[in-house]
Amino acid sequence: MTEPKAAETITTIKQRDYMFDTFRGILMLSIPISHFTKASGNWYAAMWGGASFSHTSPTGFVYITINVFVMQAFMFLSGYFSKKPERARETAFRGILWPYLVFTTITMIAAWGFDLPIGRYFSYLTPSFALWFLVALFLYRYFLVEIVKFRWALPMSIFMMFAVGVLPFGQFLALGRVFSYFPFFMIGYYCSKETLDKVRTLKKKPVIVGLLGAVLVATSIWLMYHGPRLGWFLLKTDCSHFNMPWYTDSLWRLLVFALACGWIVFMVNILPSKQNFLCYIGTNTMPIYLFHLGLRHVIRRYGVYMGVVGSLIVAWFAGISLLHRKHNNWAVSIIITVLSIAGVLVLCLSGALDPLAGGCPKNLVIFYTLVWGSALLTGVSLAGPFWVKLYDILTEGPLRASVITSWLEGTLGKNKNDEEAK
Repeated sequence: MTEPKAAETITTIKQRDYMFDTFRGILMLSIPISHFTKASGNWYAAMWGGASFSHTSPTGFVYITINVFVMQAFMFLSGYFSKKPERARETAFRGILWPYLVFTTITMIAAWGFDLPIGRYFSYLTPSFALWFLVALFLYRYFLVEIVKFRWALPMSIFMMFAVGVLPFGQFLALGRVFSYFPFFMIGYYCSKETLDKVRTLKKKPVIVGLLGAVLVATSIWLMYHGPRLGWFLLKTDCSHFNMPWYTDSLWRLLVFALACGWIVFMVNILPSKQNFLCYIGTNTMPIYLFHLGLRHVIRRYGVYMGVVGSLIVAWFAGISLLHRKHNNWAVSIIITVLSIAGVLVLCLSGALDPLAGGCPKNLVIFYTLVWGSALLTGVSLAGPFWVKLYDILTEGPLRASVITSWLEGTLGKNKNDEEAK
């Protein structure tokens, strides 16, 4: 009886399409690059003057390119793997809502520790910074059962993407972003494997794929000089915040919608289906996404950029992560990580790193090489076993208490059962 199960497992592994893991890996590494680029650019300007981070610069190109498709692609993949609405609802509490509550609370504690205005960072109904992603994903998955019953769900989601550019939702439940990215979740949901396979046949025509990539890059370059303000690309507020008429906002949204779709088509055609290093990142996206936010807050609060010292530190932790990937020894990797964290804290608190800290290369090429290299190494570091286990403890450990599980799943679950009974 054991042999057929083993054979079945082997078949399942062989049939796994690693393109999705690779895609998630690229998307996940792009997010720290985007966040660190802007935060570090402000630090450079404070040290040397001028504007190192603007539309008309390579950094502006990187920021624009990432923000016209990365979160849209994440939502597409999330929708693609939510084909079973009932299952999506069942997992929405433990997998999304609870991590949101945990990390919102951690953000509040960190804000108190950094002597920041707690009201700005602690509100379950106004997500702080990038935690909006969890709110949006929870709403999509929990209400998907009802949404798919509506015949015109996809057209309506596209309509709301444009309408939200005019409606003053503010920051409540991050509704501006919830509606702005909703069409991509729905496109992913309605996109069948057969449809995606047809899209991926474009790889047989490399000239067309190459032209598509060139058009996408050229459009980002054009947006550097003629696009809206960089903050607009986050799609979190209505057009009044940018003194922009509604029709202009709608045209920009139409362009971003087309660009995001173009990038998704381009990526699914160029990414390999075989296992590779990026799959390691792509299977650990939540720990990376949530823990790198803390580092971003430190950078922004203390004016620290990912310079030489920071690069060496994250390189050390990335090395631990890579050694674990090779040898798969969880206990040793976690012990080394804990000792390394303690060592870094001792060095920082003792002032031993002070002579090396604060140095900011004036050469922008060197500066952003360090910034982007550190952002990539941060992603690799946070895929390590210590951070994965810490995420599991924070998000799964408390759920073993029946009172918390009942609160998360009982109340809304009861409402759902009552509706079904009716």
